[in-house]
Amino acid sequence: MAPENTLASFRRAVEQGADEVELDLRLSADGRLVVLHDETVDRTTDGTGAVADLTFAELQALDAGGEPVPSFESVLDAVAVPLQVEIKAPEAVGPLAALLRERPAELDRISPCSFEPEVVAELVRLFPSTPVGLIASAGSAENVARAAGSGASRVLLGWPGTTRALVASAHRRGLDVSVWPVDTPAQLRAASDLGVDGFTTDHPGLIGAELARTAGARS
Repeated sequence: MAPENTLASFRRAVEQGADEVELDLRLSADGRLVVLHDETVDRTTDGTGAVADLTFAELQALDAGGEPVPSFESVLDAVAVPLQVEIKAPEAVGPLAALLRERPAELDRISPCSFEPEVVAELVRLFPSTPVGLIASAGSAENVARAAGSGASRVLLGWPGTTRALVASAHRRGLDVSVWPVDTPAQLRAASDLGVDGFTTDHPGLIGAELARTAGARS
């Protein structure tokens, strides 16, 4: 498995059949959009410090698992499939909008999302024709209501509390529903039973093979 949030991991996911790639977006000290999950570089690189305190050049000098920390532009250039772009730092929203004004064709394959309803509402305002999602660690009527109230068109729910009835209620409010993570065949079957519209996985090869196996069994 390739290191997370690297070009190698994104290419590997596509090779294994992923039809969408999820990434995490932050902003460097000098205003560049960079792809990193954590607030600091400590866990995923050989460096230390907060992402927001490091320039893009300093981030590029770090080893993120055999390659530098990628810029968002480099991901757009390297990966052709749709992208689920999780906004980890609210200050990245403005630069993302500016970049997509320069590259408007990319809007057709980008689905931004966030855990924060305020960020989701701003994304909806900036990208009115683009599907925007609210992420929640658990399913609940409150989280579905937050998604609808923020103007989201998608809600991405963790497993706890996510039931078939909750998914149906989200659908009645016009929301697509994804569940995460789906990393085993058993979780894939459970997601299907919930009636969700999609899911996120860390193991696209395994889950893709299981999808192919079950499709073959039905034919």
